[in-house]
Amino acid sequence: MNALGRAARAEWQKLRSIRSTWWFGGGALLTMVLVAVMEAEDTASFLAREGRPVEPVSSVLEGVEWVQLIFGSFGMLAMTSEYATRSIVVTLACTPSRVRLLLAKTAVVGAAVFAAGGLVAALGTAASVPQLHSYGEFDAVQVAGRILVIAAYLALIAVLAVGLGTLIRRSAGTITLLFALVYILPFGLEGLARTLSAEFLTTVARYTPGPAGERFMAGEWAFGLVLGGWAVTAVSAGMWVMRKRDA
Repeated sequence: MNALGRAARAEWQKLRSIRSTWWFGGGALLTMVLVAVMEAEDTASFLAREGRPVEPVSSVLEGVEWVQLIFGSFGMLAMTSEYATRSIVVTLACTPSRVRLLLAKTAVVGAAVFAAGGLVAALGTAASVPQLHSYGEFDAVQVAGRILVIAAYLALIAVLAVGLGTLIRRSAGTITLLFALVYILPFGLEGLARTLSAEFLTTVARYTPGPAGERFMAGEWAFGLVLGGWAVTAVSAGMWVMRKRDA
């Protein structure tokens, strides 16, 4: 096993040994199932009047709006908790290369959230199917594909949070910036576009993390690259700062 593999293995052992990891996973699952079921009930009531079918995964997308912050917080704390508890000193003593450390942490967080996000989305879909009654249109291949895309989106949000956490080093500042990037920035740009009659700002808003992720989950694959660009930029900025500052 090479040095990066050993660092990743150490990060995985660290993550799975702390209770907060499982609390985040359980909280994400509970939130997703509750929101998906309630959304499915509302959708079934609407479709009873409209008389047209809908994919069960559509109920899960509403849950993603909530769950993404849970997984984002998980990704953030993977780094900010190290600085808060000063365990970063021990971590760097074991893995002196800061680039290797951050790459290993990013890979482990991304993989863990991809797996957990896929499971959460699948269980949310399964819970919503009975609520849709005969209005659910189930295509196993299509549903599986959309669940994988949701898992990829949640993993990229978590990786973005790892990068921001490395850059800022404080949980409050990191979660505030993550919330602003995902929710506030696109609305702010669209508001400015209307106020200033600047249509290009509306276009810019589409390429912020939140709207880009929505279009990615809707099937516009190019926006997955946009979101990936945000995540890579955040991790790269965090890596640069990590190498310049003392622990």
